[in-house]
Amino acid sequence: MELGKINQLKADRFAPQGLYLVDEEGNEVLLPNSRLPKKPELGTQLEAFVYRDSQERLIATLERPTAQVGEIASLQVMDVAPFGYFLDWGLDKQVLLPKKEVRHELKVGDYVGVFLYVDTLSERITASARLERHFNHQIDHLNEQDAVQATLLQKERLGYLVTFGDRFHGMIYDNEIFTPLKPGQKVKAYIRKLREDGKVDLILQPEGMDHVEPSAQAILEKLEAAGGFLPFHDKSDPQAIQAEFGMSKKTFKKAIGTLYRKELVVIEEGGVRRK
Repeated sequence: MELGKINQLKADRFAPQGLYLVDEEGNEVLLPNSRLPKKPELGTQLEAFVYRDSQERLIATLERPTAQVGEIASLQVMDVAPFGYFLDWGLDKQVLLPKKEVRHELKVGDYVGVFLYVDTLSERITASARLERHFNHQIDHLNEQDAVQATLLQKERLGYLVTFGDRFHGMIYDNEIFTPLKPGQKVKAYIRKLREDGKVDLILQPEGMDHVEPSAQAILEKLEAAGGFLPFHDKSDPQAIQAEFGMSKKTFKKAIGTLYRKELVVIEEGGVRRK
């Protein structure tokens, strides 16, 4: 039975306070009535998360936390105490982020990227925001332009710190973000650059012709909706292009070039027209 993880446990016996679950070695843990939506048959195998209640007793729940021990996640600060921060991880009892495990002050409502572990002294599930100790820096088998599923951990000065795969980490820079994002969000991203220090630069849209085709299609749809003409061209303001099309000016120009070569649009002085 592993603390802070989802375990395969057997429904062993009922008691007034709930259902006792056991592992293969006979260790048991209580699944309280309040966390038991319906009574299973004894002998049934259940996937239960094991943690400690407010009195530090081992307890089980069928609910799933945002992250388990050994994982990295973006969690929100719900309360501040002199010794640390209490974070929401999807369970009734919040998880503690000690002040010694953060680099700067946080406030209620902030999102912070943390690694969950079991503190060896207190035997409590604890969070650490000192992620450099827990990220995987062995990126040799990754390839530039690969698509990955990334989780946004926290907003930083230059962009969003993200994690993906086997605890790899990287950054999506502000100048590559064209749609609203928020911490905790999972996004499809693409590896732009692998750095010698084990960090990875990511973008939200593929580079090259793979990106041009969907962008070109998006422009065509905008043209149709606008009656066949859009007042955008190669001298248009980049921010106006981002606001209208959700893409960079460089991508917009490539997409327009593709449509022009396919004889789908005419480029005029004041904009682009559907042919």
